[in-house]
Amino acid sequence: MKLPHLVGQRFEELATLIGPAGAFSLEGKASAAALSAFRTHEGLRTSLSHGVGKVVLDQRGGWLLVLRTLAFRSKQPQRTVLVIEENEAEQTVKTLQAAGQRLLSELGNLRHALGPS
Repeated sequence: MKLPHLVGQRFEELATLIGPAGAFSLEGKASAAALSAFRTHEGLRTSLSHGVGKVVLDQRGGWLLVLRTLAFRSKQPQRTVLVIEENEAEQTVKTLQAAGQRLLSELGNLRHALGPS
């Protein structure tokens, strides 16, 4: 099975295949839950991949990351600004690592359950 080139499209195709009405819904139930948890961070991926960033320091010496993104939806510009403080970033990294590890594990289990292709 060939997945689309773009990451967001791959996630969408995978979600369809292992979702409730998908071809692998029974085998992919745990993977679907893990994918859903992982996809809550998709906005962060978009900002990190496509945004323009600046790092600034606050009065206490802690850093803030400011990411500005411009996207076009239905030919209309949509601007977003994401500001992440240092302590938020540390927690986000931990959460993202845990969600990513769970997704990798569940997809490995799914691959094993489906057998060799």
